[in-house]
This record gives sequence, C-alpha cells and structure tokens, in this order.
Amino acid sequence: MPEKLPPSQTHYISRRNFFRGIGGFIANHRLISTLPLGAFGLLGYARHDTLDLKREHWDLFYPNLPTSLEGKSICQLSDLHLETLRTLPERINKIVMDQKPDLLVITGDIISTRTDLDKLTSYLEGLTANFGKFVVMGNNDYNLSHTLFKRYLQQFQRLGWTPLLNNAFFLPSLNIWVIGVDDPATAHDDVELAYQKVLSTPSHDPITPPFRLVLAHSSDCLDDVAENGAELLLTGHTHGGQIRLPGLPPLITNTYLGDLGFYEGYHVISGIPLYINRGIGESVLPFRFNVPPEIAFFTLHKGDAPPRHRQS
Repeated sequence: MPEKLPPSQTHYISRRNFFRGIGGFIANHRLISTLPLGAFGLLGYARHDTLDLKREHWDLFYPNLPTSLEGKSICQLSDLHLETLRTLPERINKIVMDQKPDLLVITGDIISTRTDLDKLTSYLEGLTANFGKFVVMGNNDYNLSHTLFKRYLQQFQRLGWTPLLNNAFFLPSLNIWVIGVDDPATAHDDVELAYQKVLSTPSHDPITPPFRLVLAHSSDCLDDVAENGAELLLTGHTHGGQIRLPGLPPLITNTYLGDLGFYEGYHVISGIPLYINRGIGESVLPFRFNVPPEIAFFTLHKGDAPPRHRQS
C-alpha cells in the first residue's frame, strides 16, 4: 500500500497557545466579526459543516487477506461527544444500518460527564452488525468516577458492545483479531498487554494468518503497534483539526503525528495502514469549520491494488 505524504507547512499549536492567539475567541468571537463574510455568514458555514455528516467509503486490498474476509465491511464511529452532539441518533442509525456492516467499532470519546450516561442507549441501541460491535475508550470517557466508569462499561455490554481495554477478541468465523488499545491520550495504553492473547494463541489456519484489526482512540500508540504488526489501525481524537481556515492547516491536532501532518484520513506509516477518523462530534468549541464530521466504512478485498476512496 502506498505511503500518503503529509501536507506541507503543517504545524502544531497547543490549546493554550490557540486560545491566546485568537484573543478570547469563545468570549467575544472577535475573529469571526473581522472576517469578510461577517459573523452571521461564518457561523452559518460553521453550522453547515458541523451537521454535514459525510460517509467515507474505502476499499482496502490485501494480498494475504483471509478468504472469510473477502467483501466484509467495517464501520467506524469516533468522537461522538454526546455532551454537545446535535446530530440526531436517527440520522446516525440510518447511515450505519443502510450499509449493513459486518463489524461495527467506536474509537473513543463517546461521553464526557456523568450526565451523558443516559444518552448512550438512544444513540447505540439500534446499531447492529453481523459479526460484532467493539469499543475502545478515549480521554473524555475517563472523566468518570471508578464506580460510574464500571457502570458505563456495563451499559455497553447490555447494548451488545464488547469493550476492549488493552484486550483482544478473536472471531474464528472471520479469522480476525480485533485488538483494542486503551486510551493513549491519558496513558491508559498498554499495547503489549493488548496483543498478549494474539501472540499466545496458535493460528487455527497455518496457511493464512489472522487479520489484525487494531482500535485506539489516538494514533500516539502507533510505534508499539508497528512493533507487533497490524493490517489496519483505526483511530480518531484529532477531529481532523475541527476548525481549518481555507488554505491553512488545522490549529489543533493533539497528536504526535498531527505535528507531522497526519491528522485525518488514510496513511501507511511504519508499515501500518492507519486511518484517522474526523469523528462526529465537537470538543471545546461547539462547532466545526471546513472539517465535516464523518462515519467511515471499509470494505476488505484480496489483492494488491491501491486503496480506493469515495465520499457521499
């Protein structure tokens, strides 16, 4: 699979410097009022971009893909941020279920506070997948007490989801390992522990090794994943920058790879096919600009063709 090079002139700005640089954006929106379109025009664009949920479709090709995975699809949701999400659960449900995914995964940051716990059911109970639903935690998911966090995980399980906290789950009918790395942004990640079952379990098909699908909230675990190997690593956390002025890179990406220009989309880095999902919700500022939200779909094929992408 070909490398995807980072865009030029990409740089990293911390949250603190961002807010200093725009002079109290949240308080008075002076940046908006000074732009030619004016505050109302720009906020109109921001509202459109915030709600313009895209479907990103990818066809991925692997020379050694297990026969059982030919044509199988994976749907990735990320960064729902239910505390401020304005996209209705019915819209997410329709987009996901229209594609009838074989696997459904969430790569963290579903809620941020205890008041969001009751929102989980309305957004997730109607989502189904043929072979399983898996979730890993993000940094915001850890804003709960130990007691409520345990209840949070139990809610996922009651809704048919399998939380993977530095753990792995094997699906023999598909010959695939789903490997969940706990949140790197809050130092909960332990990639060696996440791979422990994978490395200690003999392959049931000695000719075709299992496909290794790795889930993590942030791409900051990539180095350790590369040491262990993966056919696909799905992450989120960056929101694609969330706010991107035309012709400029995003101000905030909050990842090491974001500093190097890898903050959204498909890349191959250190031999690992990596996808960085822009997410569905927002954080800190309750809108997006020039960075629409997304739900990603990946269809697996046997072959050595380059990845194919289409958006709808």
